[in-house]
Amino acid sequence: MKSQGTDLAILSALLLLGILVGSAQVAFMPGVPSLGRYHASDMDDLQQQLFGDSMRPQPNAAGADHPAWYMVCGIYQHLSDATGVSAMRLWNATMPLLLGLNLCLFFCLTRKIGFDRLEGLGLTAVLLSTGGTITWSVVLETHVLAPTSLLLASLILTERRVFQSLWNNPSPTILGVYGLAIALAGIVTITNSMLAILAAAPANLVRRARFRALTRRVFARLPTLGTAGLAGVGLLAFVHLAGWYLIQDPDMNQFLAVLRERHYIAYMRGSWWDSALSLSWIAPPMDAYLGTPQDTMLMLRRDGSTTPAYASGFLVFALTVGSLRFHSVQTMFIPLFAIFGVALHSIYGLGESFLFAANYAWATVLSVGILGRSLLPSWLSVGSMTIATLMIVANLHVWTQGIEWVVANDYLLPVR
Repeated sequence: MKSQGTDLAILSALLLLGILVGSAQVAFMPGVPSLGRYHASDMDDLQQQLFGDSMRPQPNAAGADHPAWYMVCGIYQHLSDATGVSAMRLWNATMPLLLGLNLCLFFCLTRKIGFDRLEGLGLTAVLLSTGGTITWSVVLETHVLAPTSLLLASLILTERRVFQSLWNNPSPTILGVYGLAIALAGIVTITNSMLAILAAAPANLVRRARFRALTRRVFARLPTLGTAGLAGVGLLAFVHLAGWYLIQDPDMNQFLAVLRERHYIAYMRGSWWDSALSLSWIAPPMDAYLGTPQDTMLMLRRDGSTTPAYASGFLVFALTVGSLRFHSVQTMFIPLFAIFGVALHSIYGLGESFLFAANYAWATVLSVGILGRSLLPSWLSVGSMTIATLMIVANLHVWTQGIEWVVANDYLLPVR
């Protein structure tokens, strides 16, 4: 009973911490950056959608690969009308609360997979200090919603009753729960469904790199995966339908139109190794992007100012790969999801890969934490707190300098 009370107190403190940090950041934000000049984010289009001005103002606007985005926009518009809270005020009030919720969910996940309280708090501090969290937790972007859904899906997938029975004559209930995890993972960005799909990879075969046996085992699990996947697709379609009902957009594309997005690949700039930016714990400077938004996609400059971002991305990737041998069947899907992210963004995103950093930060922090617990268990708590302190100083510096650059160059939308 005392243990539960302690965890509840910690969760309350983490919720408050997230709200305070997020509120301070929101107060510092002078407006909404435009023209893709905030780490390649296209917030001018997103603002028009959120406010209901136009659901697809440009061909590359969010929607097809973000099943829940239209529903989010519809809910926002109805809440705005009901409460009288207009423009960005409702969004800016929600984001700090969401940051606090993410910290709570992450701490719960650390406890569920075997970290003690001090270790869990240390890793939560690392998550809060990463470039992905600092940069994306308080801005108008579809990807800021992804960590919440991914953490919820991970809490389902690490439930002992689920992963123990999933591949051994699963019941309809277990299949439905797995389908829910697939839907939750992909509800913001449909490619994130891979998080739950990777639960089909047997941990022992991944650790031993027995690829032929791994392939056979995964193929044997395809009927179960396919059945649960259909349930997940059905849930995603329902969410997309709810979005259509809320906004009444007669031209809204179906969410599986994400397959058409491959035509953007021809316009993406950079090299395959830019994909390491999706795992970066240190944010690149905002003034380091090359290109003209709306005319060309952006690419990150490769010089001394961007070296910390690239270096942290490659280091985190190497540590995540190194952690594979220490993961159990309960957690193997977590590092595999981060590795999948690097593979995906070596094709899609390239120089703009940091846009997706919030999707993978929680997974890499957990993976590096498991590696640290296995190799240096007595140093994990102290080490994670030290890393968090150094990173929050560095990332807040990058973030504040970037905001000043956005303001100085007048890359702000008119206040609404």
